[in-house]
Amino acid sequence: MKVKIAGLIVELDPKYEETKKLAAPFLYDGDREADITLKIDGEYFKDLCSRAAEGVTTEELENFAFSTQFNRRAIRFQTMLVHSSAIVCDGKAYLFSADSGVGKSFHTRLWLKAFGNRVHILNDDKPVVRLSGDEPVVCGTPFDGGSGIALNESFPLGAIVFIERGDRNSVRVPKTKEIIQRLYFQTARMVSAATADKMLDNFTLLISMTKFYVLTCNTDISAAYTAYDAIIGNNSYEQNN
Repeated sequence: MKVKIAGLIVELDPKYEETKKLAAPFLYDGDREADITLKIDGEYFKDLCSRAAEGVTTEELENFAFSTQFNRRAIRFQTMLVHSSAIVCDGKAYLFSADSGVGKSFHTRLWLKAFGNRVHILNDDKPVVRLSGDEPVVCGTPFDGGSGIALNESFPLGAIVFIERGDRNSVRVPKTKEIIQRLYFQTARMVSAATADKMLDNFTLLISMTKFYVLTCNTDISAAYTAYDAIIGNNSYEQNN
């Protein structure tokens, strides 16, 4: 099958229903040749299954394998994974990024409670940012990390917010060095030297076009209001890189 992800034509042949279902909204029936072709090597997939955590299904692993390939190969097209829960608020996308287990999905669900139908989740784990054009655009992908939330939508990027857990809610603006370090751990890794150079170019371009914040937060709904006030509400937090 062919799908269109972030403007790229991607060819893949999933065996399991999980990826087929998630890919359905992205199906492409035009005449463009594939920009990226994804194929899962049998030995690689066998090894991936042998190392999987308890409870992870074969279908989820196939989706993960396809997403890993796509996210590495998309780098040369100025498209990059930001491991995050992506929400849309008032027509812009905001990425809340953190290591697995920190609570990025929990936090974005606080936004749903706080702001109702002004907000929806675009992708709960693996959105990508396309950097071609005048402004970065957040694009949904058929890769979801197990949540089932993977919409075929695109919105201008409002900001990227790195989440830390803490007792009190606060927001600060990170320096460029910290942004690069955090981005590195939340994007596609284990790439070739040439791809790594391109990835750093993407980082530089993204940083020049985007606002970044670090949100320290607890699990109370007030965390959503604190984040909103800082990144959308009063716009008083200046970037200082």
